[in-house]
Formats: sequence, C-alpha cells, structure tokens
Amino acid sequence: IKSEIKMDIDDPPVIYGLETQARALCSVPALDDSQQFIIGTQGLRVEHNQLHLLTFDADTNSVSKRIFDHGRDEIWSVSVAPHNPNLCATVFNRVTMDSGTNPSVAKRWCLWKLPEEEDNQTPRHRNSSEDALTSSSLSSVESLQSIGSIELEQQGEPRCLAFHPERAEAVLVSDGGLYQLGLGSGAVRLLAHLPAKDGRSQLRYWHAAWNPHHSAQQVIAACDSGGLRGFDVRCPPSDGPVVVIDNAHNGQARCVDYNPNKQYYLASSGDDGAIRFWDTRQPSNPVKMLRLHKHWACCVQFNPYHDQLVLSGGTDAKVYLTNNRSISSEPVLSLDDDLDDDDDDDDRRQQQPELDEDRTVSVVEEHEDSVYAAVWCATDPWLFASLSYDGRLVISHVPKSEKYRILL
Repeated sequence: IKSEIKMDIDDPPVIYGLETQARALCSVPALDDSQQFIIGTQGLRVEHNQLHLLTFDADTNSVSKRIFDHGRDEIWSVSVAPHNPNLCATVFNRVTMDSGTNPSVAKRWCLWKLPEEEDNQTPRHRNSSEDALTSSSLSSVESLQSIGSIELEQQGEPRCLAFHPERAEAVLVSDGGLYQLGLGSGAVRLLAHLPAKDGRSQLRYWHAAWNPHHSAQQVIAACDSGGLRGFDVRCPPSDGPVVVIDNAHNGQARCVDYNPNKQYYLASSGDDGAIRFWDTRQPSNPVKMLRLHKHWACCVQFNPYHDQLVLSGGTDAKVYLTNNRSISSEPVLSLDDDLDDDDDDDDRRQQQPELDEDRTVSVVEEHEDSVYAAVWCATDPWLFASLSYDGRLVISHVPKSEKYRILL
C-alpha cells in the first residue's frame, strides 16, 4: 500500500505598508529566536523618518511593531549586529535648512542602541494577512540612543555598514574605501582603512559582506566599476586585495554575499540584471549565471542554512526564490547511489531529475515598485521579507512543497 503525504496549504504572504518611501531592510538575529525585521523609511520632505521593528507571529500570520524616531533623516541602509540585536547602524541623508529656507543634504552614518522593550509596553498587532497593512495608526514612537560614529578619512559618502558575524567589529562601506571599525560598549574606533583604489583608478564601493569561513577574516566589496574586491583584514592595507574579480557585471555591482556553507563560493548582483555565482579560486568566469530580472538586480542573499535557496530582488518589482542545488553544499545523489531495487524505483526515477534540477521555486509579485532589499529571516530558514520603494513590505514563506523536498 502506497501512502501519500498531503502537503499543507501554503500560508499567504503578510503585507505591511508604510506611508512613505523606503529602501532599507534587514533581519534581526534576535536572541529569543523571534522572527524580526527592521525597516528604515526614506520619506522625502517629511518631519520624521522612522525605524520600524516588526515581529512576525507564525501562529496568527501577523506582525506587531515598535517604531523609533530618526528625525528628518532619509534612511538609505540599516543593519543589526549579530552579537547584539539592540545595536543598529543606519546610513542616511541628513537634511538641514540653511537660513530656514534652503535645504542642505549630507550623507552620514551612525550607530544606535535600541531601547529595551518595557514589560508594560504591548506592541500593536495587525491580525490580517490578506489586506494591505498601513502604519497610519501609530503606536507610541520611541527614541534612539546614539552610540556615535567617526569622520571618514577620505572624501566619500558612506553606503552601508556590515557587522562582523562573530566579533564586535564592522566594516563601513564608503566611496572612499572600507573602514574597519571596533565597536566598544560606548564608542567606535577605527581599526584600519582600505582605500578604494585600483592602480591609478579610483573605485567606489557600494556593498560588502564578510566571509563567514575561517573565523571571518576576509571581507569582499562590490564596486561601481562592476568588479568585486576582497581583502584580508589581518594584512596591512598596502598589500591590496586578495580576491579580484573584474567585470563581474556590466555596469555597477550592487550586492555580494558569501555562501554560508561552502567555502570560496559567493554570489553577486548588478545593474545588468544578472545574478552570478563565483568560486574565488577561479575568478575569471562565474560557475553559474541567472538572468531573471529585466532591470537592475539590487540584492542577492543565500539562505543561512540551506544554501541552495537564494533570494534576489530588483527594480523590475520582482523577487525570485531559486534553488541552485548543482553548486550548493548539498550533494546531488546519483540514481545508482540513491535508488534501491524495489517496487517504487520507477516513481522515484521519475522524480529524481526534478529534485536535482536547478529551478525557480517562486516569484513574489505583490510589489508594484522597485525592490531594493530582500532578506532571509535570521532565525527561521523558511521565512523571508522583501521591501519595495513604495513602502510595501512583503513577508513570504518558502513553499511547503520545497521545504519537504529539502527536509525529506
């Protein structure tokens, strides 16, 4: 008697809507394993931009929120420290008024401490998972505590800050180079400066990621030239890059991410709309390329546990979830190794090609504007979120059929 597993119906996506534009999103590595994300708003000509800390409730498929005031600053990037989920960094445009009439804009960055949630403070819950949610009925807005920042040594604007996965350190990405920072309990100190130079040319860095392998001693950056540059932070800046991938993209390289489970492998996205996978030992050609997006591919990220699952988002308002098992750490079993001579062989042989084939798992189509950020939940490998410029956050699930394929 053959038994069949009945797949559960997938949970619908949860949509959280802001009243202003937004492009900054990150996942929170919460110590209590709660499923949290932070959004930074980029409202133009508004009195108050904000950070929204959202907590997802899997039982009700809804979110609760806490809101923090960020002043008039237009937030371009937000990140949270893995070693301390109350430590947050933002890159923003600070808008000031000269003589009360003419606005002056300067890009800045700052490290913040999120206040502890009081026991008697209950976040506002939204219980609908089908209707668009808005932040018009705001709960109490909290204040952020500034930890500080540093002045950049060379001319250039900050872009984002990448926290070290293990230590109280970070790399600040700017036009003028990479700044390795030490993060004390109440201060920020400069550890090293890696100038953005390549021979006689001046590069501009846009994004960076730490290599999680071997105690995370290397960091790689995406450049406006379309290339990638990797550095060993133990070496003096004069030694130059240890990884050089020229022409990784036609146009600007916008995002880079290391495979968390497989050494030497990383993924990048760029203005040519492509997602490319690289082996840093053989950087002349990508090991795989995906052409999914019809415009800029703004972000790419490996699943933190199952590295065959990869997210990408772009200015075509699409988010793609793909399975790239052929280049993942998950072994592809041959039919001879995996199949026994039993009555179910024929059925399993028919299923095996589908299991081994790289494919697009799902497409998030709830967005109507450019998607600048798509991230995996830090505490749940089957949950991810994406944010479009119109202020719409979509929290989605990996299809349960895909989940069962991977687990079973």
